Amino acid sequence: MASSTTVSDPAGARKLGNASIGVSIAGIVVTVIIVIVVVAVVVGTGSCAYSYAGTCYRYRTYNYYYTYCSGFRSGNYCYHD
Repeated sequence: MASSTTVSDPAGARKLGNASIGVSIAGIVVTVIIVIVVVAVVVGTGSCAYSYAGTCYRYRTYNYYYTYCSGFRSGNYCYHD
């Protein structure tokens, strides 16, 4: 059963309030940093899936010797966007 007497500690409540605000701000900062890192990784790797001779290509398909290649051919592979 709860006690009917109330104990008030304004200084302690203020310290807890400030600590709560500090932890909340730290959590927001960490979340923003994680989102920035994840977006940078996804965007950075998504735009250049294959690289050949210093040029980025999104797709690389295996082509037989006489098949058509709409992009750049190297050996049996066709690199294209």
